[in-house]
Amino acid sequence: MTDNSKPTSSVQLERPAISKYVLPNGLTLLVQEDHSAPVVSMQAWCAAGSTTEGKYLGCGISHILEHMLFKGTERRGNSEIALALQNVGGYVNAYTSVDRTVFHVDLPSAGWKTALDVLTDAIFHSTLPVDQYSKEQEVIRREFAMSNDNPGNSLSKLLFATAFAVHPYKYPVIGHLELYNKLTREDVLEYYHKYYVPNNLTFVIAGDVNPEEVKTELDKLTTGIERKPLEAPVIPDEPAQLARREDEKPFPTDTIRMAMSYHTPGITDPDAYALDLLAVVAGDGDSSRFNRDLVENKKMLRSVDVFSYTPGATGLWAATATFHPGSTVSTAEVESEITRLLEEFKNTPIGATELEKAKRKALADRAAEGKTMEGEANSLGNNWFVARDVYFSDTYLQKLQQVTAADLQSVARKYFTPGNLTVVRLVPESSAKAPIATTAKSKSSELEQVALKNGAPLVLKKDNKVPLFTVRAIVRGGLLVENAKDSGIGKLMLRLLDKGTTHRSAEQIADEIENLGGSIQTEFGNNTFSLSIEVLEPDARKAMDLLSDMLLNPVFPDSEFQKEKVQQLADIKLEQDKPLVLAGNALKANLYGPHPYGRNSLGTAETLASITREDVVRFYKNLWQPRSVVFAAGGSFDRDALVAAFEKSFPPSVFGASAGASQNLDVAFQGRGQDVLVATPKQQAIVEIGFPGCQVDSPDRPALEIINEALSDLGSRLFIRIREKQSLAYFVGTNQMLGVKPGYFIFYAGTEASKGEKVRSELLDEIHNIATGGLTEAEVSRARAKLVGSRLMESQTAPTLAYKGGLNVLYGLGLNYEDQLNARIAAITLQEVNQAAAKYFSGNNFVCVIVKPQAKP
Repeated sequence: MTDNSKPTSSVQLERPAISKYVLPNGLTLLVQEDHSAPVVSMQAWCAAGSTTEGKYLGCGISHILEHMLFKGTERRGNSEIALALQNVGGYVNAYTSVDRTVFHVDLPSAGWKTALDVLTDAIFHSTLPVDQYSKEQEVIRREFAMSNDNPGNSLSKLLFATAFAVHPYKYPVIGHLELYNKLTREDVLEYYHKYYVPNNLTFVIAGDVNPEEVKTELDKLTTGIERKPLEAPVIPDEPAQLARREDEKPFPTDTIRMAMSYHTPGITDPDAYALDLLAVVAGDGDSSRFNRDLVENKKMLRSVDVFSYTPGATGLWAATATFHPGSTVSTAEVESEITRLLEEFKNTPIGATELEKAKRKALADRAAEGKTMEGEANSLGNNWFVARDVYFSDTYLQKLQQVTAADLQSVARKYFTPGNLTVVRLVPESSAKAPIATTAKSKSSELEQVALKNGAPLVLKKDNKVPLFTVRAIVRGGLLVENAKDSGIGKLMLRLLDKGTTHRSAEQIADEIENLGGSIQTEFGNNTFSLSIEVLEPDARKAMDLLSDMLLNPVFPDSEFQKEKVQQLADIKLEQDKPLVLAGNALKANLYGPHPYGRNSLGTAETLASITREDVVRFYKNLWQPRSVVFAAGGSFDRDALVAAFEKSFPPSVFGASAGASQNLDVAFQGRGQDVLVATPKQQAIVEIGFPGCQVDSPDRPALEIINEALSDLGSRLFIRIREKQSLAYFVGTNQMLGVKPGYFIFYAGTEASKGEKVRSELLDEIHNIATGGLTEAEVSRARAKLVGSRLMESQTAPTLAYKGGLNVLYGLGLNYEDQLNARIAAITLQEVNQAAAKYFSGNNFVCVIVKPQAKP
């Protein structure tokens, strides 16, 4: 195939005209006039960040001021500020960095004067209300806690604190908690009056405005606000690093993380261009050298990333590595491999194709900024801050295209030296160096895993808060171990486990559990089934005896078999009264085709009719293998007595010699954008659009969890667009199924019969928007907070924690996977979420099901 693509040097990025003004009071105004969309991004940049804090260095005073500035002014209260912006369709956000604090408002251009009024009012006339200060202090303390729990943040803080000995980069932007706690409102007020003065501020506006009109309006709004003497912050130079630095910190995780960094110059240094490109070649993307070698080929790491950090006069070039949970690979081995790869950069020039690919990536990233007014305003503000040149990013790209392979080789030799190296590590609190025992504990959730003599794992979570005890057997099974001819057999088998054993009849089992005041629960899913018993703590041993009897000695009485078969057939018929269930069943069938995930767990009338009692017995025996079972117990119990009871109730002899249930079934999704119509006598219509999803252990799982959360509540974009604005649906949202094989992600809505096609169109249009434009930071932040909270709420009880731990052990994810997943969800970035949205929701690999009333003849 001929490559007709143009070299990056031939690609030109056009920036709309930029107008620069300096008002009489020293306030700088930058306006980029762009009428391509009726939108404006309005930003206020203050040259105050974590490195400018003087006597407050390390306190995080710039950060708390960012939180306080929009809490009230002389003219407006806290709610009035938000209301004034919402009334013109705008929203405000802010961030604090090492050398700046930025406030930005994005809105339709018709409201730009209102937004400018609100922005200048908050910047110059904030009162930092006393009552709001104490509230915001607590908000930030929670932010400290979240940051400390985040392994990525913890590794970053450790890296910068170790790499920088003198420069204020060694302090985290949020500050140190013990210093932050000493700050008073009066300290913040003093800092505010010192730095938030016209001659220390730049207003940046990009979008559908007239520059002269903006200048006139800003001049009017800031009349009487005078420039003030401004003391330049003293920022010491970081002395040259002469010898290797390293540090290690224990962290509550099973996953080792490490970073290797080298001191580099700032963004305006001629070497910065080559260093930035070298970071792209080394570790930006799946095809980068580090990822290809260490993640894909050698499988030493779960992930590896490289960045070139050059915010000012000095910077860092660093590689960060995340190990596989429980990995036996040492940090020394990984350091040796990364050093080897860096030596290759020194010794061998990279090829022209690889260099051109890196330049294209940089060009594409810059081009992406221009897609939105906010991106253009960010770029413009950053240009002014780092170089006092509004066109610096264009100059930067031009110089980047001039970098040669020899330049990359030169900077690698210059900066990647042993004496310039800093290495930091986050290691599990229970060090990987500890000997492997028969039990493993998760400190954060206090789960314990015991290896029973029969070969099956036992997961324990003790909690004496209430005198209840729950014991559960989780068995690898579910739909995956059924075939098309015996569909429904797993559900039928599970219904029969409490219907009689060699020691108890169905009536005796029911009487016994009710006499104990307990309950028996069963669950049947795509990948597993489970049987659990909950009783009061003194009856734990009786529960164990009953559980083992039902699991090990079922007799599947023919009379009970026939009853349950009839009941399951009735359940299939009852589904005809449930449009949502009909839609879900049709969606799975058409999305998965012949794969077991596409079948109804109840089976069909035809398959149930052909299943015999002997078929159920054979099916049961094939499941009961040590590698297919995990036990879980949670609540109040005596640990040693319980383990002894398990050993007695489930000796090695309970397992047979069969190979167990097979799950080696690949998924071949059938979605091609087809519509499936299901007729029903009901009056309502259901629309479901299903896309292929991910597996339970997929790196994309946290992102899809966030997307699902963001699109499933009353404030979601789906709800607002389809129900609130157009009144098209009774309900609307998303859901997903995860499995040991790829699951699915669905968008659904319930509507009137006449509106099914319209809802389908609206859903598909919004899905396209999500795939191409992604979610917003606000949506992700809100979803993250909700998801973290809901997962914590779900895991309040010991039995639930033990069950989740047992499932994760059975799936091969490890005892602590829930903790790791929660940490990933809390740390996930907007970019990761939107990459997943583009990956899973682009194209026509979906199935759309519409359940609606039959058309009248």
